[in-house]
Amino acid sequence: MRTLSELAESYEQWAVDAEALADQMMVGFSAHRKEIQAKQLESAQMFLGEAERLRQLAARLRENRRHQPPLRELPYFQGRSATR
Repeated sequence: MRTLSELAESYEQWAVDAEALADQMMVGFSAHRKEIQAKQLESAQMFLGEAERLRQLAARLRENRRHQPPLRELPYFQGRSATR
């Protein structure tokens, strides 16, 4: 099972990937017709929005993790062996 930190890192990487894709799409704008440019711009904006959403989710996961006690401090896990 992945930890919240690992999931947050995945979200950050996906955000970077989405931004890179949006950048690549915008580089080719001058070589295409206006209709294609409009669709590419719309797609690029969608990827940038998704990147922002992923970063917000990653930040929320990290914030929740800070306020959550380690499992070993929860009553269920007290007195239990870590090897069980």
